[in-house]
Amino acid sequence: MFGKRVIIFEKHFVVGGLNSFYAKKSRKFDVGLHAVTNFPSENSGKTSPLLRACRQLRIPFESLNLYPQKQSTISFTEKSLKFNNDFEFFVNEIEKKFPQEKDNFQALLRKMEDFDAYSPTVKEISSRKVLKETFQYSLLSEMLLCPTCYYGSAQENDIDFATFTMLFDAIFKQGLARPDFGIRAFLDPIIKKFDELGGKRLMNAGVQKLLCKNNVVKEILIDNGSVYTADQVISTCGILETEDLITCDKNSESSTEIGNFSIIESISIFEGKPSDFGWEDTIVFYNDGEKFRYQKPNSKVDLESGVICMPENYTNPSNKNITESRLRITNPANFDIWNGYKDERYKKEKKESELDMLDRALHHLPNGIKQKEIFTDNIKFKDTFTPRTIKRFTNKKNGALYGSPTKSRKGTTMLDNLYISGTDQGYIGIVGAMLGGIAVANNQILRRN
Repeated sequence: MFGKRVIIFEKHFVVGGLNSFYAKKSRKFDVGLHAVTNFPSENSGKTSPLLRACRQLRIPFESLNLYPQKQSTISFTEKSLKFNNDFEFFVNEIEKKFPQEKDNFQALLRKMEDFDAYSPTVKEISSRKVLKETFQYSLLSEMLLCPTCYYGSAQENDIDFATFTMLFDAIFKQGLARPDFGIRAFLDPIIKKFDELGGKRLMNAGVQKLLCKNNVVKEILIDNGSVYTADQVISTCGILETEDLITCDKNSESSTEIGNFSIIESISIFEGKPSDFGWEDTIVFYNDGEKFRYQKPNSKVDLESGVICMPENYTNPSNKNITESRLRITNPANFDIWNGYKDERYKKEKKESELDMLDRALHHLPNGIKQKEIFTDNIKFKDTFTPRTIKRFTNKKNGALYGSPTKSRKGTTMLDNLYISGTDQGYIGIVGAMLGGIAVANNQILRRN
C-alpha cells in the first residue's frame, strides 16, 4: 500500500498456514478455524481488533460474512459455564455458579483492564499464579484456563497473563463468529487486495536458506534453486524454524524454547443437523476432573480434555437448509509417538483414536452416549489430522500448534533486517496474527525507513 515491492514465498500450494483449508470427497475442510474471535460487540464498537484489522487492510468488514455463535459451554465434571456473545450473560453465569467469587471475579476484570497486554515490552507473568491469588476456589481458575489455553497457549499447563488477557477479551468480552464460507472468507479478500496492489506470490516455493552477512539477510534461496534479494524480510514460519534457515554466524546465541503442545483433530461429516440430536452448543471446551491438564501427553492422545466444535451451530440463516453437518473433536497429542509410526500403523492408530475421541466427546453432549449408535450410523465421512500432519504442512518443530513459548512481540530477531510475524510474535488467533503482521510492517519497516 505504501510503494514497497513485496514478494511472498509460500511453501504450500494453498495459502493460510495454520489456518488453511483442504478438499476431500468434494468437501472443503478448515484445518484451523473453529471460530473467529473478537467479533465486534456493542461494548467494543469501533475499538474492536477485528474492525481495526479490516480498516488497516482496507477490506470491508461486511465482506467477511460473519455469523455469531449461538452459545458455547465450558464443561467440567463438577460444574459447567455457558457463554455467548453477550458478556453480561457470562458474568451472571459465573456469579450464579460461583457466588462466593463474585467480588474476586470483578477484581480480575479490573486487573486485566489495567494490564497493558498489547505492549511489545510486556512482562511474562503466569496466569495460573494470578488466578490462584485472585480466587478462593481453584475450579473457576481451571475453567477459565481451559478455553484460553486451547485457543492460544504455547506453554504447557499455563498461559502468560498477556495472552490470557487478550484471549479472555477476544472470546468472552467480544465473542465468537464464523464466516459463511469458512477461512476462505478471510484469505480470499486479503489475496485479492495483495494482487491488486501489485504484490507477487510464489507458491510451492519454500525457503531453503537465508544467506546473510554483517548481521543482515543478503539473499534468499528457495527450493527450486532460485536466489532473491530483499532489503527487509518478514518470516511467518516460526522463530526456531527461521533460525534454522540462517546460514551465517549470529551475534548472539538463541534462547528460544521449543514448543511441545500439539493436537489431533477428527472431523466427522454426518447427515442432518446438530439440533436433530439436541445439540445446541457451538463449541464445548471440556475437562474430566477438577484440574485442567494442558500438556504433551505420555500416550498418543489425551482424552481427559478437549474441544468439540459444531460449525453448523453458528447463527447462519443458510444452516436451516443444510443436509449434513460437521463434528470437530480436538485433543492434545504426542508428536513423537505419531511421528514414529510407520504408514500402515499410522492409519490404524488414527482409526482407533477417532473412535476413542468420539466416544469421550459424546459424554459431554446431551444424551450423546444414548444416541451414539444412531449418530455413528449417520456419519458419512471422516478425516483426521495429527501432529505429524501439522509438521508436514507447516514445518513446525514437534508439530507445535502455537509454536515456541518464547515470543518476539516486537517482531525483531538476531538479524537487523529479519522480522518475525505470525504465531511466534505472540498475538494469537486469526485477528491477532493479522494485526501482528500489520504492526511489523508499520513499526519495523515503514516507520523505521
